[in-house]
Amino acid sequence: MQFSSHSTSSPLPASSAGRWRFLALPVLAVLIALTGCGQPEKAQGGGAPQGSAPQVGYIEVQPQTVDRLNTLPGRVVAYQVAEIRPQVSGIIQSRLFEEGAYVEEGQQLYQIDPSRYEADYEMALANLEDAKARRESAEALAKRVDTLLAEQAVSEQQHVEAISDFNRAKAAISMAEAEVKMAKINLDYTEVRAPISGYISPSTVTKGALVTERQTTPLATVRQLDPVYVDLSQAVAATENLRERLTAARMNDNLPSEFSVRLFPTHSDDPYAHEGTLDVAELAVDPQTGAIRLRSTFPNPDKVLLPGMFVRASVVDASQAKEIVIPQKSVIFEPSGGKSVWVVDSENKAHKRSIQTGTAYEDRWVVLEGLEPGDRLVVEGGMTLREGAEVEAQKIQLEN
Repeated sequence: MQFSSHSTSSPLPASSAGRWRFLALPVLAVLIALTGCGQPEKAQGGGAPQGSAPQVGYIEVQPQTVDRLNTLPGRVVAYQVAEIRPQVSGIIQSRLFEEGAYVEEGQQLYQIDPSRYEADYEMALANLEDAKARRESAEALAKRVDTLLAEQAVSEQQHVEAISDFNRAKAAISMAEAEVKMAKINLDYTEVRAPISGYISPSTVTKGALVTERQTTPLATVRQLDPVYVDLSQAVAATENLRERLTAARMNDNLPSEFSVRLFPTHSDDPYAHEGTLDVAELAVDPQTGAIRLRSTFPNPDKVLLPGMFVRASVVDASQAKEIVIPQKSVIFEPSGGKSVWVVDSENKAHKRSIQTGTAYEDRWVVLEGLEPGDRLVVEGGMTLREGAEVEAQKIQLEN
């Protein structure tokens, strides 16, 4: 008997193998799905699980006192300026100061040759002595004529002439005294002295130069630099508003009567170390610029401010109105050019709100429209918010 050579483990017929292949594919898919369900779902980007409310930090908007600042161009002016000119003519004998140094009021600066004026003074003194001698003689004669007139030894005409001579002698003394005074003044003018205290400029003349009385060219210039004036320029309309606010503030006893001015040199954004005060507004308009000059006074102990220097100044408005100010980082600049912020309502839902801002105040914006006191303004975490999204809001405290 012959047995078949086929093994008992031979493969299934082709039709049966195809059916098993189609059955295995769905089973494999189910196994893969069950394997994936065993692991937690991760949020995209490693963030919080989908569906959780974003966290934001907010502040409650409240009005606060804001100093209104009006930034104006200005120029430094010396507090006092004195141009030194000779009052008498002559030759400069010596210069008695160091150029650029500080000089005191009354300090001698130049010496003009006094020889001629000393002679005039001595001559005037001599004329005064002669006039005094003539008065004594006339006085003695008048007394004698009075005695003789009582005895009818002289005529009335002789008496009148004697009295007239005496009066002329007294007038001559007054004239001689005036000449002495004038000669002494001219002699004193040979010593050219500083009329004010301040810093003196380089000299325009040297020893041996001829100077004339009241010449147009000054010998030197003395400037007082502590304090100094800063003359500001402002448009007429703006000046009227400022003057009205200053007047109203001065009528209110609860507000200061002096108003501060902050100074900024043109080469720096750092404010000047000392604050000034607004003094007066000129009651005239410059026909070339259409502006009015505002004069302020600043201390200048370190001589940082020099006459002619251009500066910027901010006049602090004394009205100090209360405004809503918000951090600049909370403001969104829209592509259209507007500005907006995120606020949180009572149901902890975020809403974008358009605002209108005024000038910048320190690192914040002054809000003119769009926010009301008590609004909850989003300061932190507003980058990913959506309109109407529910948020987890937490009140924060900003550093001043």
